[in-house]
Amino acid sequence: MLRAELIRTCSHEKVAHAAVRSIGGEFCARMEMLARARGVSAGAFAAERVRRFANDACEASWEALGRATRGADAPILVGLRWIVERSLDDESDDGEGVRSCRLPRRVVSGFEARA
Repeated sequence: MLRAELIRTCSHEKVAHAAVRSIGGEFCARMEMLARARGVSAGAFAAERVRRFANDACEASWEALGRATRGADAPILVGLRWIVERSLDDESDDGEGVRSCRLPRRVVSGFEARA
């Protein structure tokens, strides 16, 4: 349920922008800087990362996201930050972003995602 809510809400630019601002601090500053370098808003940058995760993440990544958000006071914000930070870590490792498992697709509350 949390997965679907996270993907459904944070895949939209305005919601993701509000979430990034809500997280604040160094994370927000980094998102603003990275987004500006790409000519987009921080919300567009974060939302694109969420959509990419929904489409490309392997089951192990979904499970790790679940562990990261379990018991969190603000699981959507924790999940957004986790997804974006992991995508940046993966991108710096191999240039591809969130690692894909190339598994069959499944639908997560209206979004087609890899299983």
